Amino acid sequence: MAAAIARMLRELTIRNVAVIDELTVTFVPGLNVLTGETGAGKSILIDALQLVLGARGSDTLLRSGAEEATVEAAFEAGRGSRALDILEAEGIGVEPGEFLVLRRQLFRDGRTKAYANGRLTSATTLRALAECLVDIHGQHPGQPLLDPRRHRELLDAYAGTSEDARAYRERFAQWQALRREREALLLAERERAQRQDLLEFQRREIEAARLETGEEEALAAEQAILNNHERLFSAVEQAYLALEESDEAILERLAAIAARVREAAAIDRRLREVLEALETGGVHLGEAARGLRDYRGRIEFDPQRLDAIETRLHEIGKLKRKYGGSVAEVLDHLERVRRDLANLERSEARLAEVDTALAETQRDLLGRAERLSVARRRAAPKLQEAILAEIRELGMARAAFEVRVTSAPPGEAGLGPHGKDEAEFLISPNPGEELKPLHKIGSGGELSRTMLAIRVILAAADQTPTLVFDEVDAGIGGSTAEIVGRKLVAVSRQHQVLCVTHLPQIACFADHHVTVAKRTVRDRTQTTVQLLEGAERAQELARMLGGPSRSTTPLQHATELLEAATRLKKRMKLSSV
Repeated sequence: MAAAIARMLRELTIRNVAVIDELTVTFVPGLNVLTGETGAGKSILIDALQLVLGARGSDTLLRSGAEEATVEAAFEAGRGSRALDILEAEGIGVEPGEFLVLRRQLFRDGRTKAYANGRLTSATTLRALAECLVDIHGQHPGQPLLDPRRHRELLDAYAGTSEDARAYRERFAQWQALRREREALLLAERERAQRQDLLEFQRREIEAARLETGEEEALAAEQAILNNHERLFSAVEQAYLALEESDEAILERLAAIAARVREAAAIDRRLREVLEALETGGVHLGEAARGLRDYRGRIEFDPQRLDAIETRLHEIGKLKRKYGGSVAEVLDHLERVRRDLANLERSEARLAEVDTALAETQRDLLGRAERLSVARRRAAPKLQEAILAEIRELGMARAAFEVRVTSAPPGEAGLGPHGKDEAEFLISPNPGEELKPLHKIGSGGELSRTMLAIRVILAAADQTPTLVFDEVDAGIGGSTAEIVGRKLVAVSRQHQVLCVTHLPQIACFADHHVTVAKRTVRDRTQTTVQLLEGAERAQELARMLGGPSRSTTPLQHATELLEAATRLKKRMKLSSV
């Protein structure tokens, strides 16, 4: 069985939906069949499954008296599933092999809540997951196979060009990116000259200033000295005089004090440290006096130098106001200007490179598109005949079917995101009717059988794990029903199949047979489900055959159907090995 079945639906739990109080239905790989009397609630199960897969909710689905309905579906999450990528993008982790549990709540006021593995999510996410997990065929809107875009994918799968189509899409994305870059470069080119003039002016202005880190601070310090030269001279002069040249010079007085202490230290050695401190102080004060004298001699006022400093500081200030709050920021701006200028110079060369790459990519795309188109148009008649043969075998003997390949609306250079072609499946179920798109088939049974025919032919190519067929048996019986059953078995070798049926000729092929019934409990109707095995299956088939309740003939017929189906399934299994 295909790996896709590793991502199948395992369990569906429903609470307070229509006549369902609470029930859980389990499913297995292969063909799962749901049977029961008309009105028992089989279609409600499908409606509930659609709800948990993101379909629009309605309070009409709520069980009478209930304020809230809940549907929960558990899927096995296999490796390589697109569903895992969708969940990862939502920040919801699911390890391969673990269950993916989707839950939808519907409230009386019409509100809904959606969950994936216990994390709150959106109905949009559920619908995206549904496209990866389940296809439902029958009287249900929004079936993926009704979308012509899906038809092109299936045609590519049949033609063996899926990988070529994927490579084309990737190449097309590259081509679009190059086109966007070219447009940006052309826009930049129109603005480039003006922008370049501005940047060149800024570069020249800042470079001409020859700014240096720390220069402004040094100039400001020198300016302060020149502006305060008189105060500096007065302070230094007074200090020098006090130390050395006044009548009461500190140095002379200190020398006299040191002389007296020296005499005392000659008597008492304990005063030597005091003497040493005084002598050291005298040396330092002497050095200070000489320093003051020298500094006094160098003090002079230079008005020209002051003017030069003020002019330079004004220049620096102007640049700071224009390009930054500090010299460092101005210099950073200069580096950015240089980089921008270099980029502008490179843009012209890059435009030439992009033009070359565009031409090369476009030639490559045209070649790929042509090869895809040839393969699609060659495969389309073959796929058409194969599907038509299946449709006719499924009881639509006079139906017409077409795989129509048309030219896609012309895009830039005649290229579209998927090549040169559009593909669509068209059908006329009855003679005299024109071919119409699949979504315009009025009969749910005809639509389901058409979908089944497509699935039979494209079973291996389609990656949707679980397929649901509702009303596939509408309007058929006898030998045609048996054929439908065999086709469902064939599809179930590649996919998990759920089928709602009223025909024993189909139900007898089930790998997993569930019956749906209604019962009354405390004056309220409830839907129940039961897994049938052994004799119970034969009895259900006998009921479906419609014989008298005590007659052995329908039961015998049912047993024969089961035995024949078992033999046929064994032969089909052996033939597929």
